Amino acid sequence: MIENGDSTKTTGFTLAEYRRLISATSLKYPCVGFEILESPLPTFAILRHDIDMSPLQALELAKIESASGVRATYTVLLTGEFYSPFEQTTRQTLRAIAALGHDIGLHFDAAWHGIKGEKQLHAAIKWEVGILNELLDLPDKRGVKMFSFHNTTPFTMACKASHYAGLRNAYAGVLQDEVQYTSDSNGYWIHRSWDQLMQESPLKIQVLTHPEWWHQRELEPAEKVCSQLHARATDAWASYRALLQRGSRHNRTGLRVPPGRRAELYPEDGDRLMVLWLSGSRVEAFVELYCRFERQSWRLLRQFLRRHLKIPACQVNAMMSDHRIKVDPLLALSASTGSSIQSLTGLEEAALRGLRNCRNALVHGYKGVESRVLAQCFEGLCKAIGTLAESGDSCLVGATGTRRLSTKGMPVSKGDAAGLSLWLRQHRTRLGLSPRAIVSFEERNRLRPMQGKGRK
Repeated sequence: MIENGDSTKTTGFTLAEYRRLISATSLKYPCVGFEILESPLPTFAILRHDIDMSPLQALELAKIESASGVRATYTVLLTGEFYSPFEQTTRQTLRAIAALGHDIGLHFDAAWHGIKGEKQLHAAIKWEVGILNELLDLPDKRGVKMFSFHNTTPFTMACKASHYAGLRNAYAGVLQDEVQYTSDSNGYWIHRSWDQLMQESPLKIQVLTHPEWWHQRELEPAEKVCSQLHARATDAWASYRALLQRGSRHNRTGLRVPPGRRAELYPEDGDRLMVLWLSGSRVEAFVELYCRFERQSWRLLRQFLRRHLKIPACQVNAMMSDHRIKVDPLLALSASTGSSIQSLTGLEEAALRGLRNCRNALVHGYKGVESRVLAQCFEGLCKAIGTLAESGDSCLVGATGTRRLSTKGMPVSKGDAAGLSLWLRQHRTRLGLSPRAIVSFEERNRLRPMQGKGRK
């Protein structure tokens, strides 16, 4: 919740908080559109969203409002730099917002047209609203009937007529004079927070929110902007990749691995890593992909130990978090499943060590890596990741990629209190562990040591 007395805080802009604010507002006010310029009411709330950057986040807010029975107004920017309503996915998103019962308006940038006086507004607004109505193909009664100014200036704030080019003006003089207003421009509240406005209890309010600031988790405004810029680049790459695939065209990347393989294995950010590599940030792409390879190896091992050997979760977690024992997850998988490293990853152990050495050189900076060598390592890493994912099913783990490599919801088996100790001793030679290292690990983590002939 935004703390009272400090409206410049950038915390609290989450979807959960938005849901709370919508619920509180709808209980106190009837939520209306800009038709109140022709049909005034004694009390009301106008909820307006200027879509400056993210139609997808706008749809998230629209769903929350629709679920609460609340109607809002979403204004679309034709001349922005962050999205284009002419893109098919964006057009569909905007139509989905309208289908939820919300009003669609025009977000108008007077500076883009070089407008100097009010007489010029009519022609420019009429031109843009004609494009937007035709683009969204909304029914006449649901067509665009209002507009709001983008990046207001003293000139646009002085344009106080209730209508321009037949459209209702979100900055009409009567609204500026009689309706209390707040905005989350730039990712923090201007004037006062939404909560503060509600506490003041004016009869009429207008709340302007920009969908790009409202996310699932807390982020600073600049982080939100950059994350959306990266998402836009990644989506464009995925569309390009899909276009070539549909046309049976070759997507030449300079790599000997299919460009879509990472996207299949890592649905969350596989395409993003490929964009990172192809745009020149090759060190970052390799290191980040290597981290995912390590995580994938550990998750496969964790699932095998817990699901098939019934080793308790607390013991598995203790081993994974104890860096002094230094268990290699691939060696452990190889030893446990009877599969060779090469069959698990498609690479020989020497090649895997080369990948690790490359990663260490890049992370610690003790020597450079030639571009040719880095490309070879990246290709090898992609191959290892793909083969390991396929091996996940064949070695009874039953999970590939990253989304299914989770132990969430898996029964926490009590198992044998000495299960992990037994497993470590059985495979200590393959894992490169000394008896003393295993004993020290047991002592540090208070595991019950082996009894009898198993302890040597």
